[in-house]
Amino acid sequence: MITNRYLHPTVEICRSCEGTGELIKFPVWDYLCQTDAIKEICKTCEGSGRVIVSKKIEVTVEPFRIK
Repeated sequence: MITNRYLHPTVEICRSCEGTGELIKFPVWDYLCQTDAIKEICKTCEGSGRVIVSKKIEVTVEPFRIK
C-alpha cells in the first residue's frame, strides 16, 4: 500500500543567498586594479531571504513475511 502525504507549506531560509536576499559576485580578477564585488538581488527569494516550501512524502507499507 502506497500512501501520499502532503505537509503544510512552511517558510524557510533561502538556500541560494543563505537568508541575506543578495548574491555577491566577484568579477574576473584584474591584477592591475582591484575591483569591487557586485551585489545582486536573489532571484529565488526576490530579495526577501525567505521562501515557501511545500513537501510531499510517499510512504510504502508492506506486510512482513518470514521466508
